[in-house]
Order: sequence, then C-alpha cells, then structure tokens
Amino acid sequence: MSKNKKKHASKSKPAPEPQKRSASTRPWVIAGIVVVAIVGIVVALNGGSGESAAPAVSDNEYIGRLLPANYESPKVADAALYTAAISMTDVAATQDETGFTVALDSVVSNKIVRFDYTRSTGESLPMIAYVRPSGKLFVGVSYCPPCEGEGQRIEADGTLTCESCGTRRNLEDNTGLSGACKLYPLDEVPSVVDGSSIVVDSAILDAWTAQPLDRPVG
Repeated sequence: MSKNKKKHASKSKPAPEPQKRSASTRPWVIAGIVVVAIVGIVVALNGGSGESAAPAVSDNEYIGRLLPANYESPKVADAALYTAAISMTDVAATQDETGFTVALDSVVSNKIVRFDYTRSTGESLPMIAYVRPSGKLFVGVSYCPPCEGEGQRIEADGTLTCESCGTRRNLEDNTGLSGACKLYPLDEVPSVVDGSSIVVDSAILDAWTAQPLDRPVG
C-alpha cells in the first residue's frame, strides 16, 4: 500500500511557469514614458511650478493709466520719419496755479524736449514732450520707475530709449520693446493745444505717484 502511494506521488505535475508578458504591450509602455518626460520638460521650462509664462509686454495695464477714457492726443505735425538719433532739448515752461504751458513750436521743431514742472509740494517733476511718428503729441512724466532714469532719446530706428538703463519703447504707443524697465511705460498726461501753446492741467501732476514696482524686470 505504501509503495503505490509513493509511485503515485512521483507523477505529480510540475508547477506552472510564470506567464510572460506579451511583447505587443511594450509600445504602450514606451509611449507612456515619453508623455511623462514631455510633461516634465514643460513644467521645468515654466519654472517648475506649473505657472504660465510672464504676460506679453503688450498686455501692460499701466499704459495710459492717467488718461481719461477715449482720450486722443492732439495732432501737431505731419507724420514724422525718424532716421537719426535725437537727444532731448531743454526748454522752458510757463507755470501758474492752474498748470503749465510750453511753446508748441519748440516741441515740433526739436522733436523731443525736456522741461521741469514744480509741484505744489515744491518737488520738481521731469517732463517730456515729443512728436510721435503719426504726428500726434506725447506729453508725460519723464521717469523710468525701476532705474529712476529721467533722460530719453529718439533712436534712428524710431524707438524711444532710456539714457539710464537702455530700455527701448515704442515711440508711438509707449509699449516696451527691450531692457530692464520694458514693462514700465512713461506716464502720459492729457494735454491740449491752445493756439501756439501746449497746455497741461496741474491737478494731475500734483497728484502723480510713480508706478508700483510689481512687475518683472530684466
């Protein structure tokens, strides 16, 4: 009896081998790895935080922040074609309790001028006026917030350049093109032409404050 049991046990079936994974599933695994790698690269390029890239310069919300709705700057000359560099010319402005006036001819003939406005606090505010390529007038505060530069010049390519940091801006609409302060436009102020004079109200200049430094630079 014991011999039969031993003989029967020797015929037991061997344990089944582990089933091999079909080779047809391997392309799907490889594709998954590639997708993960691409996602990782995209996140890394965005700073590793998944945040979107910095907004385009043209989205600058501070352009024209001091201008009333539907403001149109006065046209003072025919279209201007700039083919040579032009530095600021210092001119005198006439000031009283209501505002200041500057001779229209001095701006048109020199293309870009600088003058000072004395605020009610006694502080001197650097001002700029120039003729845009369209022939329209630009009057504003000549102050670049991050670098605190006050001097500007028109380049031969028709751009406006800060003489302190080298930031270049579009001469027509003041959008930044390059440089550390490109997201900080010069603050344009509303102006009117009265006969032979450019006139600006003092209230907006007495209340002026520099733009907050809350945007990327460089």
